[in-house]
Amino acid sequence: MRSRAVRITLTLLALAAVGTAAYFSWTIQTRTHAVQQAAATLDKTRVTALRDAYELRSTQQAYVAAGQNETFWFGKVAETIESLRAATATLRSSTPSPAVLTAVEDAAAAIETFEQVDRRARSYAAGGQKLLAADVIFTDGLEAAGRITTALEKAGLTLDQSIQTASADGTRQQAMAAGGAAAFALFALLLLMPVAATPADVAAAAIKEPSFDADTLRLREDVKPPERRASANPDARDIQRRKMASSPGGAAGVANPPSRPGPPSAPPAVELQGLAAVCTDLSRLSDTSLLPGILERAAAALDASGLVLWIANRDGRALVPIATHGYPASVVSRMGSLKVDGENATAAAFRTGLLQTVSAGPNSTGAIAVPLLSPAGCRGVMSAEVRHGGQKQPVRLAAASIIAAQLATLVGPPAAQSANDRTSAAL
Repeated sequence: MRSRAVRITLTLLALAAVGTAAYFSWTIQTRTHAVQQAAATLDKTRVTALRDAYELRSTQQAYVAAGQNETFWFGKVAETIESLRAATATLRSSTPSPAVLTAVEDAAAAIETFEQVDRRARSYAAGGQKLLAADVIFTDGLEAAGRITTALEKAGLTLDQSIQTASADGTRQQAMAAGGAAAFALFALLLLMPVAATPADVAAAAIKEPSFDADTLRLREDVKPPERRASANPDARDIQRRKMASSPGGAAGVANPPSRPGPPSAPPAVELQGLAAVCTDLSRLSDTSLLPGILERAAAALDASGLVLWIANRDGRALVPIATHGYPASVVSRMGSLKVDGENATAAAFRTGLLQTVSAGPNSTGAIAVPLLSPAGCRGVMSAEVRHGGQKQPVRLAAASIIAAQLATLVGPPAAQSANDRTSAAL
């Protein structure tokens, strides 16, 4: 994945997926905690009601106990029944589960039954019929009170089961959210991993215009070929004006009217024999003093007005010009070194190992930067200023790649070069 926009989009989507999963997990955790808190409150109410139900049985039996005040125990039982009725109403209105609600409804029905039985027991006890009152209390009364406690205990078990189910559902949802976010993040990571460039990618990159400005090749306004800088020399302009003045009609500008511009000339074709001769001479090169002549013929084959060989220094952090063609010595002395992380076509060719091109400007020619590749990596770059739109001609780019490939066989690894070799002739 080489598109910067796509890489940024995938990264943002992966972060959004992780953030959404975290928010979803936090929401589930909060909801589960709220359910557990509400269930704990309901269980406290249920336990209080269950204690009242157990107390109700023993309190009603005091109706027939010897030496007890019947009126006191009548009020005590009535108070306990009202407390139970209020507790069941709270449980009925706040229960989170239909199963718990069913158990609470059974407890409420059992309370109503117990209240009816209690009225009969009271009437018998108040009338002095202790045996009949005892029969009602220890049969129907105990049965109704037992139904109340059974229903409340069932409500407690059902409430615990509903809490466990809600917790399990929340945990499962959290696991699904985390797993989905992790899967998407892993997929995005796989897409973001760099892939090796295929031959088709290299060929496509060779004819693609990069996003470098024409001034970033270090072979522009301040570094021009001799023929382009000659017109900018005041002495050359004076000589040209004197020649025009001495020519017939030159002073008045009448005898030689300005000629109309003709159609643009076609770019010269690549001469395969000359290209083959350059590669052959490079393969036989044993004396570096012969290199300038070979570079001159290489520039002619590429239709280049200037050519520079850049070689990486010992630590591989900078490129040093070791050989040039088409530039005066004063210009070459001011070239200096290039940082490999610089924003220019030469540094980009060294970093990526791909051919880079620079478009021609109104006052400048186009340029080509070709990496010098070897099995150990990129050794340097051959940069050339080309005329007639050579940076857009596939045949010209192919010729530059062929010459660079032959030059790469003559360059040693940066770590094996000495400082003197890098500054003089590393070939």
